[in-house]
Order: sequence, then C-alpha cells, then structure tokens
Amino acid sequence: MNNQVQKLNKMKQEVSKKLPALTKVLRGTFIEWYQVCARKDCKCHKSKKYQHGPFYRVSYSKGNRSYHIYVPLKGRKKIEKWVNNYNKIWQGIEDISELNIKLIRAGISK
Repeated sequence: MNNQVQKLNKMKQEVSKKLPALTKVLRGTFIEWYQVCARKDCKCHKSKKYQHGPFYRVSYSKGNRSYHIYVPLKGRKKIEKWVNNYNKIWQGIEDISELNIKLIRAGISK
C-alpha cells in the first residue's frame, strides 16, 4: 500500500472515531416556537415579546407524511443533542464516502 492509501485510511478512522453513538440519534428537525393564547385580553396578542413559550418539538417525516412530537422542557437538551448527533453522523458518512472515492481513484479498487 502506498502512502496516499495509508493516509486516506487513517483519515477514515479519524472521522469514524469522532462520530457519536448510534443509540443517541434522532432524525428530524428540532424546533423552538412561541404562541399566542386563546384569551383575547392577554398581552401576548399585542407583541411578539409577550408570546407564550418557548415550547419545543421535533418534526420528522415518514413516507409522504410529516409528524411533530412535543418535547418536554425536562428532555429538551438531550433530544436536541440527539438531533445534532444525527446530523454529525450524516456528515461523517459524507466525509467517509468522499475519502472512499479518493481511495478508488488511487487504485485501491483493483
């Protein structure tokens, strides 16, 4: 194996080591929102700064449908981390794929 191939394999290992555990991932979008209540005399109707919240949810799609899951305040940081972990894993897959393409071009596929 030449130096370029060794270097690319080492880079793949480094990317792989930085990835979070697969058990701590959630595919979706973490959303923070504020809302206006039904009480007509509430000050939340007058200005955005008085709206109720923040509230949190995760939005995801399955098939042709979109779903939203309410996130309790207690679990907000953990669930937000799971969504971020999913994005990190996805980026890791992209990075490793790019390195594998370079390996193929370097002649490793033979």
